[in-house]
Amino acid sequence: MFTIGFFKKASKLAWPISLQSILVTLLGMIDIIMVSHLGDSAVASVGISNRIFFVFLIVITGIASGVGVLSSQYFGAGQINRIKNTIIMAISFALSVLLPIVILAFYYADSVLMLASSDPEVIAIGEQYLWITFPSLFFLAVIIIFENALRGTGQVKLPMVFSSLAIGLNVVLNYWLINGGLGIEPMGVNGAAWATTISRLMHLLVIVCFLKKIAHPIFPQRASFSEINDRVQWKKFIKLIFPIMISFGVWSLGTFVYQLIYGQMGTKELAVMSMLTPIEGVLMAFFIGFSSACSIIVGNKLGANNFKEAWQTGVVFSVGSPIITFLLALIIYSFQDVIFMPFKLMAQDTLALASDIFLLIIFSTCIKVLNMTLSMGILRAGGDNKKCLLIDFIGLWVVSIPLTFLAAFYFQWPLFWVVVTAYSEEFCKAGMFIFRMRQKRWLRNLAAD
Repeated sequence: MFTIGFFKKASKLAWPISLQSILVTLLGMIDIIMVSHLGDSAVASVGISNRIFFVFLIVITGIASGVGVLSSQYFGAGQINRIKNTIIMAISFALSVLLPIVILAFYYADSVLMLASSDPEVIAIGEQYLWITFPSLFFLAVIIIFENALRGTGQVKLPMVFSSLAIGLNVVLNYWLINGGLGIEPMGVNGAAWATTISRLMHLLVIVCFLKKIAHPIFPQRASFSEINDRVQWKKFIKLIFPIMISFGVWSLGTFVYQLIYGQMGTKELAVMSMLTPIEGVLMAFFIGFSSACSIIVGNKLGANNFKEAWQTGVVFSVGSPIITFLLALIIYSFQDVIFMPFKLMAQDTLALASDIFLLIIFSTCIKVLNMTLSMGILRAGGDNKKCLLIDFIGLWVVSIPLTFLAAFYFQWPLFWVVVTAYSEEFCKAGMFIFRMRQKRWLRNLAAD
């Protein structure tokens, strides 16, 4: 089974998704780099605002992830029309979830920011940033649902191309609006926010217009809207999507709580983690394609009832992921000075603290990538979402967050040891994910009625 052809197929699926994910993560880093000359408060406000935005974005990503799972299995079963129905249901569901969130954000953005920082400047800047960027959640919801549907059918280059164009536009707008020029006054952090929102709107228009123009097989037609009134299909959709959405939400909310803890330790600590989180994200993004390729291949095998090959694929990916991550971490560590160069205008004590934590973060990513491959690439490909939700909840909320809180505020450890404590989540989850995988209860065909 695992011939050169198999690894070529996995590589062709993985690299466009990884490249797109890296570019998106780099964009978050670019936002921080481009405002770093404005001081620690600007970096901290953008970092914490992006983390708040990330909480809700990940909830929507959970919905889109379910679309990808169903699309891969429907594609493996030769049921393309059901992918169209799934897209319509997912967009309707996502927009109904987002509407109250965006409305509440306009009223309570400052209150949420106050949980993360007591610095009035950080709160004021962050509030403006959130007001401008939150409406773009509607655009992103539709974008990532279409992207995941395309990936489920094995078309991974198309989303990468659209995303690359949007990211390029975002970078240009960032430079222009933050610093001013061509008749525009410098807007600072607000300029970064407007650049983000405008580029996401253009991304949405391009992807929808293109798929409609070429009459892509997965693009919904009028007939598709009349076919989604089937209660059985809605029940099946909600049963799959809801645990993923909650699981992603539980995890993303937990990552925000980590930022709250770092923020309450001080503006410098928050600035350090705001700077390092995107660097860790780049390393993780490299392997999102790895786990996505695993999910697509496993989903196709399950949809075609090839359970033995689905199991063997899962084993290969789960063994390979931490090994490759470690090798990449070694390369990244050797380029530490180059990576830190864009932040040279920040305070020296901030950079010194960041350097101490850098080594810990990049090598601990090995266990994070293993967990991502096990959960997103294998277990969820077979619809084992409730168990993934339970494991995420236990590792994050029962084990790691209480321990991290005690380390920061009861024992008052330095930031380095607080971050070490936070990684207890990953080791706890790894044991449970491996156990669940070995039980083989995730080997299910979701395309079967």
